[in-house]
Amino acid sequence: MSKILVLLDKNTVQTKHLAMVKKYTNLGLGDIKNRIENSSPIFECDLFKDEDDDAKLEKLITDLKNNGVKIKIYEEEISSDKEVSIKYLMNRLNRFKEIQAQNELLDDLMYGDD
Repeated sequence: MSKILVLLDKNTVQTKHLAMVKKYTNLGLGDIKNRIENSSPIFECDLFKDEDDDAKLEKLITDLKNNGVKIKIYEEEISSDKEVSIKYLMNRLNRFKEIQAQNELLDDLMYGDD
């Protein structure tokens, strides 16, 4: 399990994007603006610890990316050697879902449907 930090490029963020961020983070608009201006994370979560947080992370990144916002994702800390690509993160999320589905199937086969 690793901590994921999401930052946004302030040059690509428009006012309409702030509402998207608020929807997934429950941060106030002023706080969101300050975090973007100061290059601070707008979203943090421990990957695979909470399914709801993982889903929010995935939806937030997808929505912002589809609306032209440049996103930087870091693992554990904000450092050039800790930056990960969106593709890498999405692959990890998808693989985790696949493993969960396989485990559920195995449980059903071993213990029957409850």
